[in-house]
Amino acid sequence: MRLAVRLHLASGRANGIPVIGRALGRAIYRFSKIVTSSDIDPRARIHPTVHIPHATGVVIGETAVVGERTIIMPGVVIGARSWDEHDRHAKIGARVIIGAGAVLLGPITIGDGARIGANAVVLSDVDPGAVVIAPPARPLVRESPQSRGISRSQTEEDEWSSRRDRSFG
Repeated sequence: MRLAVRLHLASGRANGIPVIGRALGRAIYRFSKIVTSSDIDPRARIHPTVHIPHATGVVIGETAVVGERTIIMPGVVIGARSWDEHDRHAKIGARVIIGAGAVLLGPITIGDGARIGANAVVLSDVDPGAVVIAPPARPLVRESPQSRGISRSQTEEDEWSSRRDRSFG
C-alpha cells in the first residue's frame, strides 16, 4: 500500500514519475485491496502512527484525514455523503479510537481523544474526549441513579429482577 501511495504522490509532481508510474501505483493499490479486503484510498491523509490492527473491511475515502496514534478497528467506513470535490470525508483528530463496524459519513470533525463505539453511525461532529455510541451515534452521558431520583435499594431490586427474568424467561 505504501508503495502505491508513493507512486501516486510522485506522479502528481512536475518532475515526478510519468503516467506509467501512476498506472503501476494503481495496479499495486488494486492488488493490495483484493489481498487485504480493505479499500484505503491513496489520496487519504493518514498519519504514519495510525494503527489498524486488522484491516479487513476498512474503507477510508480520498479526502479523509486521520490524526496521529488513532486506532481503527475492522469494518470501519469513513465515507462521503455527497459528490462534492473537496472535503467530503471526516477529519479525525489525534488519539481517537474507532470501534469495529463504525461508520463515519460526511465532512465531520472528530475531536482529539474521542472514542466511537462499535457499530456507531456518526453523522455530526464529535467533541474532543467525547464517547459516542449506537446508530445514530449520540454522546454517552453517565447519570447516577440517585440523580434521577431512584434510591439505591430500588436500583438493586431492578437489577436483581432483570437478571432473574433473563435466567428463567
